[in-house]
Amino acid sequence: MTPRETTLYAALGFGVWLSGAVMFRFGGKLMFESGPWILLASAVGIAASVCFLLKATMDWRKAAAKDAVTVAAIMALPGLLGDVGYILAFPQITGLSPLTAGPYAALIIFGNAALLAYALFRARPVQIIKS
Repeated sequence: MTPRETTLYAALGFGVWLSGAVMFRFGGKLMFESGPWILLASAVGIAASVCFLLKATMDWRKAAAKDAVTVAAIMALPGLLGDVGYILAFPQITGLSPLTAGPYAALIIFGNAALLAYALFRARPVQIIKS
């Protein structure tokens, strides 16, 4: 992977994080303070979205499946670094209750875990054993 490709994946990852941060700013009350079922639906939707974005980005750039974990890590890192500041100043940035920072952090960890698990699966497809 070239430095240009790495920079492109990082910039795309930052863009995804920034759009999510804006979405959480304006839709956070609905997502995080409307009960566990809405939070669960949000988590599943976000996990599916980031996995789809990884696949779409890799297909667009014609990246090899073996590079899925590297691409996912590069795309996730800017957001993870941004989330440190976002969580530290959560009430000021989002206007939400400080108690909502826990569910927010859980949602972020779940989304990133789903992304990395999907990348591992994509990099190493399941082999069917013939007997």
